Amino acid sequence: MDRMLIDRKALLRNAMQAAADLRDATGFDQFDPADPYVAAAKLSVKVVFLGASMEGFYFKGPPGRILLSGLRPVPRRAFTCAHELGHHWFGHGSTMDELKEDERSESNKPEEVLANGVAAFFLMPTAGIRGAFARRGWNIAAPTPVELFVVACEFGVGYLTLLNHLSYTLREINGTTRTELGKWSPQRVRRLLLSEEYDSLIVVDCHARAATFDVEKGAAILLPLDARADGVALEHIRTSAEYEVYRAAKRGCASITRENQAFEVRVMPKLYEGPAGNRFLEDPDENN
Repeated sequence: MDRMLIDRKALLRNAMQAAADLRDATGFDQFDPADPYVAAAKLSVKVVFLGASMEGFYFKGPPGRILLSGLRPVPRRAFTCAHELGHHWFGHGSTMDELKEDERSESNKPEEVLANGVAAFFLMPTAGIRGAFARRGWNIAAPTPVELFVVACEFGVGYLTLLNHLSYTLREINGTTRTELGKWSPQRVRRLLLSEEYDSLIVVDCHARAATFDVEKGAAILLPLDARADGVALEHIRTSAEYEVYRAAKRGCASITRENQAFEVRVMPKLYEGPAGNRFLEDPDENN
């Protein structure tokens, strides 16, 4: 067997354990979705969004700092934040991650394999992902595109990010199924679920366990039919056969409640620049 394959497997095992330790250290369990920005704050790592064409930058410090591109999709930023946290956790030196199109990096640099592995397992813990499919009664080995999209939304990652994790890391999806699911894009799933046109979409069903869902202003949000949304951040658009359709209308947080379920949908401005902790603060001067 190729030595590099052996080394990569060993690195991923180390990354999986590090992700579990990172969750323990920052107050997250090993099952439910975790917020990488909260984890960074608990480790005293400052996270800032910039209007720069890059993935992310980790500055070792002290104190540690993470710079992220506000130009990237919201799920991609979360993955990159977790990736940079991986560098921090392992004590790597300052590093810049250039613009990439796929979270499944083929880098042979041990530091990058470790950081990517930490990001994947921190955001998509094995037991949590398997449990998400199981409690919905969905086949993790052969999900539909919509099923894959819904679970990706719950864990705050992209459709292809979850598909790659299930295919290449967890080995739950075979090559043929991966190819078929890879023909679907988030845009295609969005067109299947919505008659209106939106820049982005998240779907929250009655099985979701995430405490927060992050979107940019203008995004569409599908909520369970019995969900109640409080606050001005979301605007109700219509009721469909399966979901209440909302639009992210204003910067801020909306509290969503239903029987045995409560969470927040947090709306940030498009192309936000500034400290991560301020991105959802309500703007008193916002009129639209």
